[in-house]
Amino acid sequence: MSADDSDLITVHTEPAGDAVVVHVSGELDLSTAEVAEAELGQAVGSGAPAVIVDLDRVSFLGSTGLRVLLTARDRANDSGVDLRLVGDRRVVLRPLQVSGLMPAFRVHATVPDAIAALRA
Repeated sequence: MSADDSDLITVHTEPAGDAVVVHVSGELDLSTAEVAEAELGQAVGSGAPAVIVDLDRVSFLGSTGLRVLLTARDRANDSGVDLRLVGDRRVVLRPLQVSGLMPAFRVHATVPDAIAALRA
């Protein structure tokens, strides 16, 4: 990622009970994938039984961003971690639908919804 791209994405992680929530804001595409992939990898490897990826503030989700999410899902599955996505806006849902990847993820409208589903 170049210095010009550093303002295109913000990723931060916080604990939420037994889960880790990774908040992603901005554009998730080729130029920002490295940042998101590193943070998601750390979250999946943190030892938490669940990781919630909050995409509510994503403004663009490109094909490379979808690959980042798939890689995180695969790592989570291999590690026995329950990975959930949060996002109910078109910018997140449409790429998942058009690519046929929607069934590959458990998607919730809000972080509290995802946390509640983990407890169910």
